[in-house]
Amino acid sequence: MRAAFLLHRRPYQNTSLLLECLVAGEGRMPLIARGAAKGRLRGILQPFQPLTLQWRGRGEVMTLTHAEAAEKPLDLKKKVLYCGFYLNELLMRLLPRGDACDNLMQIYWKTLLHLKYSEYPDWELRCFELQLLQETGYGVVLDRTCEGESVCSNENYSYTIGQGVTQCFGEADALIQGKTLLALHQGEWQHARERHEAKLLMRRLIDHSLDYKPLKSRELFR
Repeated sequence: MRAAFLLHRRPYQNTSLLLECLVAGEGRMPLIARGAAKGRLRGILQPFQPLTLQWRGRGEVMTLTHAEAAEKPLDLKKKVLYCGFYLNELLMRLLPRGDACDNLMQIYWKTLLHLKYSEYPDWELRCFELQLLQETGYGVVLDRTCEGESVCSNENYSYTIGQGVTQCFGEADALIQGKTLLALHQGEWQHARERHEAKLLMRRLIDHSLDYKPLKSRELFR
């Protein structure tokens, strides 16, 4: 039995479900839940529900043989629910199958908990986006410039994709405060402007990593 979370599910051959799960020791993996389109198993296989799963078979798509709820599901509502769907879609799109990033499971669960109880769920999304990019090999460095200088909170900077942070001495596109870069790097913030700047920066980085293909979950926020 392995700890897991359901990221996505869809009907398969009338009576079954095709699942995409985040599984400890396996990363993102597909599973077929036969006969699960109705009944008890369908009720267990829900998003934001900590699970333990067992499967059998060979090849890329295994057959689910057992599923249990490991804890009570998180009751996410309204905007926070949309945030949860956004996290799931990011993992579906950016985490390759079979990449056993166990640290991401902990980051994902911690972010879900923070989303449920945080006054500012948008900041939790920014922190998750940055950690996801770092865990999947994008290597985003925000506390140092391209030249290796430490970022200062009272200076202004810009971020160039493929290069990194550079200091700005005048007006520039996508100007970012040093305090915003450091807040993201440290996972803390103090002012609304930092949240706004962080959103603009992370939107650019996420869009680039997705080859500028749209995310369906963003439509929910509109």
